[in-house]
Amino acid sequence: MKEKITMNIFSRNSIENAKQQLMKIADKADGGNREAVKRLTQLGYEYMMTIVKMESGNLADSITWGYDEANNVGKIKVGAKYAIFVEYGTGIRGKSSPHPEPIAGWTYDVNEHGEAGWWYPTTASDPNPTKKRTQDGTWIAHTKGQPASAFVYKTREYMRNHAKETMRVNIYA
Repeated sequence: MKEKITMNIFSRNSIENAKQQLMKIADKADGGNREAVKRLTQLGYEYMMTIVKMESGNLADSITWGYDEANNVGKIKVGAKYAIFVEYGTGIRGKSSPHPEPIAGWTYDVNEHGEAGWWYPTTASDPNPTKKRTQDGTWIAHTKGQPASAFVYKTREYMRNHAKETMRVNIYA
């Protein structure tokens, strides 16, 4: 929807009226902008929750979102310390299915385990079918790593693709 403002440039009252109309439009746009940022952040969070594997430990439980009205900033936070390994992948599996936008210095199969993989310490609740209890009572499981999930990258792309429509709908609604 486009707003149309007409005025007589030789009339002080007409100019003042046009100024008031412009201020109302700016206020509406600002409010729409704030609502759009909040809504886009929420959409991003909801999308991320649909693509994060629920069997990734407490990763999904560590994801939150919020909106700072004073600064008009939306944030999606991932609290699990191992989230970076899920995002970028690890081992030989990560090397064969890397992240679409790798970070400088990220190394797959850093210890060169290759197809042999490695054993890692875990808990009884780990869904890995190779997990087993050792003689001392601790749990271990075998892995060859994991492909990059790129859940943060995918969420960013989703939000980019929906930003223009979200802004348009909220500002002009």
